[in-house]
Amino acid sequence: MKQIVIALSVALLMNGMSYADDRDGDQRRYIKMSTTAAGAVPGESVQFQCAAGGDWRLPLISAQITIIDAAREKVQEKKNMRIDGRISNYDYVIPADSPSGEWNYKCEIKDRKETVRKEARFTVAEALAIDPPPAEEPPVVYKDGPISAHNTITAYDGPATCIVCHQNEAAEMLDSLHMQWSGPTPDLTNTNGEELGKGVGGINTFCTYAMSSKGACFSCHVRADGNAPDSPQPEDVDCLMCHNDTYQRKFVADEANPVTVTDYLGKVKTYVFGKEDAQGNYTTIPDFAKMPAGTTMVNIARTVHMPTNTSCLRCHATAGGGDWVKRGDMGLNSANATVAQDVHLAKDGANLSCVDCHSALNHKIGGRGIDLRQTEAEGPTCQSCHNDAPHSSATLNRHAQGQVSCQVCHIREYAKGGATEMSRDWSNPVWNPAFCSGQGGFVGEEVKAANVKPEYVWFDGTSSVYNIGETITPDESGVVHMAKANGRPFDGKSVIVPIKRHYSSMPWQETTGQIIPPVIMWMFMTGDFDVAVQKSMEEQGMGGSYSIVEADAEMLITHGVDPKEKAPSCVECHNSSGSTPDGTGMVPFDALGYHTVPAAVSSCTLCHERKSMQWESMHQSHRQDDISCASCHTSEPTGLIKAQNVLCSSCHGNKSWKSEGHKKHIDKGLDCVSCHTFS
Repeated sequence: MKQIVIALSVALLMNGMSYADDRDGDQRRYIKMSTTAAGAVPGESVQFQCAAGGDWRLPLISAQITIIDAAREKVQEKKNMRIDGRISNYDYVIPADSPSGEWNYKCEIKDRKETVRKEARFTVAEALAIDPPPAEEPPVVYKDGPISAHNTITAYDGPATCIVCHQNEAAEMLDSLHMQWSGPTPDLTNTNGEELGKGVGGINTFCTYAMSSKGACFSCHVRADGNAPDSPQPEDVDCLMCHNDTYQRKFVADEANPVTVTDYLGKVKTYVFGKEDAQGNYTTIPDFAKMPAGTTMVNIARTVHMPTNTSCLRCHATAGGGDWVKRGDMGLNSANATVAQDVHLAKDGANLSCVDCHSALNHKIGGRGIDLRQTEAEGPTCQSCHNDAPHSSATLNRHAQGQVSCQVCHIREYAKGGATEMSRDWSNPVWNPAFCSGQGGFVGEEVKAANVKPEYVWFDGTSSVYNIGETITPDESGVVHMAKANGRPFDGKSVIVPIKRHYSSMPWQETTGQIIPPVIMWMFMTGDFDVAVQKSMEEQGMGGSYSIVEADAEMLITHGVDPKEKAPSCVECHNSSGSTPDGTGMVPFDALGYHTVPAAVSSCTLCHERKSMQWESMHQSHRQDDISCASCHTSEPTGLIKAQNVLCSSCHGNKSWKSEGHKKHIDKGLDCVSCHTFS
């Protein structure tokens, strides 16, 4: 196989680009043409830029490029370029079997009044041949085999190869949160439903502010240009990230613009990051060093497949900076989970795949949890596969139909396949050689744990998640809650769910009440968190001082379901007294409000005279009478919602109150809040 390199035959070199700026046409309107001057090998991308010079009526309405190879064949014809003001860009991968020699590219730019065309030349030179792999090395085997419809692919020129046939799918992806990094937020109670996400207003308790990471947080996500704030184009949809598990990629390194820093230990180090164009877009190219020997992009394109567990886990398992780090209920080895680790994913268990639950209609995927902002599709539920009465026991079915989520009993522990991060302290830098694309970086001190018992909270499906620019106040313990589930006991819609609670140290400005989003790459490079915070304050025009506060985030645990044999028995949660003390069983009933009842309820005199009955029998009797949970499990009432004579007459004529009147109202299904106020 031969490599192809680019040799430019133009007059001017500047900042690593080759420029053609011949104004032999209309002097009022001309095109300044350029292309990257660095060498390219098969599969690597060359960037073309056509900038409008002179008196144009902005914005441009069209910019197209035609590329002609040395055999005078049009390999790209009138392809739309990305337009940003006066500048248009186009990325093209030189195929491995391209002819060497002099190539041409033509730009055609239009504004509201005129069209200007321009042509420039460059040379594709033949490089030295690469030695083939040793004969004893086994050939690459693609597990799904060639797809017949793809056998006609003879060259891969990036996402455009896919989009030729899959235009609808590309359009769907453009509108997805995987591409946009933001979406509608109907399930956040601290917003008005506006579009937010990791790319818009996002900050978390792990690597904090993704948009300041200089591409570190973009490396595994779908977008080929890696730049979440920029509006994506169809050619930015890197289909192979989800549709070929062999495919690996990397950013084009910007060797011409290194960053040299002195870290907190006084050591000088130079970092090289991804190359950005004038709009801040990165360029991704295949990383053949991480793919099996002999892999070609043509074979990758021919062997695409539907997303597998490995496809999803390549990003979701390593979020937060490493395997198992962030979510706690999934890791890379979840793709081959044991039954004990995840009965749903295990090959000898249910043998499900991620997309069996997280279906992707029109490339929109359901499933939000507590700490995520956007919702783009209806989330999966246990009842999608299991009915409302999945147990043979009526008592257990009552739990499933009531306030206890299935996960409480069927996920006894999380981080069963690897240790997960429980807290991160930025004030104590720890060197991690894998950070910054293998160049190494400083991370806050991580406390990790495996086989962790969850905490439990009430969750009604909505939550509050902090967004940049909002005010937030520490609680009485000095903790700011950056992601918190909404829900309360016995409101008819909240259920108890297991969570992982993650702690971190965050910069908080008391004068504004805002969390400062650190320019986190400066922490990675220097190990000095204050530098990262000060850089952010400079960028955002924030003056004054700040303090470090403890922050936490609640994260829903919903993967890693146990085999049914591991479900708890009754005595693991209850002692049959109706007031099991916290700490003696699985579930903290006091903390969850189960034992918050008025004195008259405890004495059984709220509705009738005092009676003696075992707790379980008493509870079952009241349930059979359809008395709502909230009729007993509530705080002491503080008064009536209206004056008694007005309250009574609002439903019926005035009647004298009798001792059995309260019971009659409850028997009719009225909840306490129908008449009473509560603090």
